[in-house]
Amino acid sequence: MNNLGWLKSLVLFVIVFALQMTVADWLSFFDVAPDFVMIFIVAMAIRRGPTAGCFWGFIAGFTQDVYAPVEWLGANTIAMTVVGYAVGQLEERFLSLNLPAKVGVLGLGFFVSDMIYFAITGLSKDVVTNLFLTKSLPECIYTMLIGGIFFYLDLGSKKKKHA
Repeated sequence: MNNLGWLKSLVLFVIVFALQMTVADWLSFFDVAPDFVMIFIVAMAIRRGPTAGCFWGFIAGFTQDVYAPVEWLGANTIAMTVVGYAVGQLEERFLSLNLPAKVGVLGLGFFVSDMIYFAITGLSKDVVTNLFLTKSLPECIYTMLIGGIFFYLDLGSKKKKHA
């Protein structure tokens, strides 16, 4: 990727992070909000491969860790870096993903990220079960819906560019 591509990705990341800090709160209901940052990481990994997915996962996780409690510093960084790399490997090595598969990978990435985060933070099994049912599952479904819309719009723009 050339320098202009990296600059566009950086600007897009800043916009996505700003959306996560502002618009996600407006779109939340019952304390469940979409995860725009996870959508960004999965999209970058699918589009640009495991290296870019790993890089943007690290940057996004580190940025989110800045806002996390100090005793859990690094948990988001590790979780999102792993997800970015794994999704990039999946797309690059195994298959070309269509829209439903991309949405499914987004959901899987969301769950993997949450499970890694829960494991690193050392939460008890009861707390993790409660968080999974009341927070992770609803947020995953919401994120998959919003991500599906973004992926659909992105596929539409690709078709227009090739036509």
